[in-house]
Amino acid sequence: LLMIHGWTGDENSMQIFQRAISTEYWIIAPRGLISTSEGGYGWIGHRPGRDATLQAFIEPAQALNQLVRQIQRDYSLPTQPVDLMGFSQGAALSLAYCLQYPEQVRKAAVLSGFLPFLPDDYQPPAELANITFFVAHGSQDDIVPIQRANEVVAFLKNANAVVHFCHSPVGHRISSACFRELNRFFAT
Repeated sequence: LLMIHGWTGDENSMQIFQRAISTEYWIIAPRGLISTSEGGYGWIGHRPGRDATLQAFIEPAQALNQLVRQIQRDYSLPTQPVDLMGFSQGAALSLAYCLQYPEQVRKAAVLSGFLPFLPDDYQPPAELANITFFVAHGSQDDIVPIQRANEVVAFLKNANAVVHFCHSPVGHRISSACFRELNRFFAT
């Protein structure tokens, strides 16, 4: 399970989500590639806005893929598909990873995240339909508006992916109801 933190996070930021994760998982929680001016780390060089394109996430997705492959080699793990869980900017990176390496992903949780802006003529890979997604978002999120989550769900459904969507009247976090659904998502 590749756990990807958001803007100003670090390798410990996703620990809250680990509590109910099966001990069958190998958990990889890397630190972002860049230091942020606000403290902590990020995956792209700025707080995402309209310029958070898929292209901006290509290099971090490649770095994560190299990390996963290196860990699989070092620990003699099977080179089977991985599961992803990302929060906010980490959720956008999780989606970019799925778009770049769809055959290497089984499940992905997109928590309070967004779809990086895609080129107008972008066609998602057909293998995206083989990934099961869990999308959770707060309807009162003032950092990443709920409309961005709706875009994620619509995009994934148009690509024929299986999508579970949980939303609650909270801000930039995951509600307890969505947290329970997230745990069920990774338990099956």
